[in-house]
Amino acid sequence: MRASIAHVLGTAVLVALPALVSAQTPAAPAPAPSAQPAPPPPSVKVGDPAPDFDLAWFAPAGDGKENPPKYEQKRVKLSDFKGKQNVVVAFFPAAFSPGCTSEMKQYQTQHGTFTEANTTILGVSVDSTWSNRAFREQLGVQFPILSDWKRDAARQYGLLDENSGVARRATFVVDKTGVVRKVDVGREALDPSGVVGMCKTLETH
Repeated sequence: MRASIAHVLGTAVLVALPALVSAQTPAAPAPAPSAQPAPPPPSVKVGDPAPDFDLAWFAPAGDGKENPPKYEQKRVKLSDFKGKQNVVVAFFPAAFSPGCTSEMKQYQTQHGTFTEANTTILGVSVDSTWSNRAFREQLGVQFPILSDWKRDAARQYGLLDENSGVARRATFVVDKTGVVRKVDVGREALDPSGVVGMCKTLETH
């Protein structure tokens, strides 16, 4: 009888032992999520001629005292500024998004400084002219926000994310000869201070 009980107890221990060992063994760490690949850099680089574009926007019309304000649709060609002014071309992903709102507000804050440096600011997004008009109104900016609705300019500059259909954030400083002198991308492009410095340098040299 005692042998039989011992046999039963021994069998129970052998059955339970693997489970006990498993419970005390730390679980293998979960595999780390694979890092997202960095977006490709713009195809337009410092020293390259800036690709020309011809984009639409709603420009204020009348004396500015009308309520509601009046607008007329106009077009802007980058080449129109050649030989006359430096140009800041600021591509941003989406009107009304927090980052783009902050970026355009900072450009507006620095608008007078850019004017003193003989520089025009051009905001560019793939939003419609209507969306950009409302965005511009909300921010009270004094420079054009152009609609790259067909994504042609974003493709020319190597900024279009084909999956999302929007342009990655990037800013190009184009001098009066039409050559790109500075390129800021991603988070760097959210702060226009470096762009301001470059425009001042271009105007004093």
